[in-house]
Amino acid sequence: MGIEEAGKRASGEENICSNVIPAGAVRNVRVRIAIAFQESNLQRKISSSELAKAANTSSSHLSRLFKSETGLSPGEYLRRLRMEKARQLLATSRLSVKEIMGAVGYDSKSHFVRHFKRSFRVTPSEYRKNVSN
Repeated sequence: MGIEEAGKRASGEENICSNVIPAGAVRNVRVRIAIAFQESNLQRKISSSELAKAANTSSSHLSRLFKSETGLSPGEYLRRLRMEKARQLLATSRLSVKEIMGAVGYDSKSHFVRHFKRSFRVTPSEYRKNVSN
């Protein structure tokens, strides 16, 4: 991968997380509530039953609503929210990768790096290096 291509990928011009729909753009109130709950709780584990309880519906019903509104399952949506937040923190803060990992709800560095690389095609450290250049 060339420097220009790495910079393009690191800047987010080419990634799979860019299709996370903001809560305000979702019509269904239960899905908006679930997204807002996820956004407020990125740093911790969220079970499907806890998310459904926050939206005052069943897990299976929320999953169907979520998929129809966003095109993603609640779990995939949460993963993408976490990756977007991690990308933002890498670009704008001096927090270590380990601190960012914790701030977005990961306790395993290997899972965090794997998900970040799958999302943005570079590791968190490579992303930060490319953004700072």
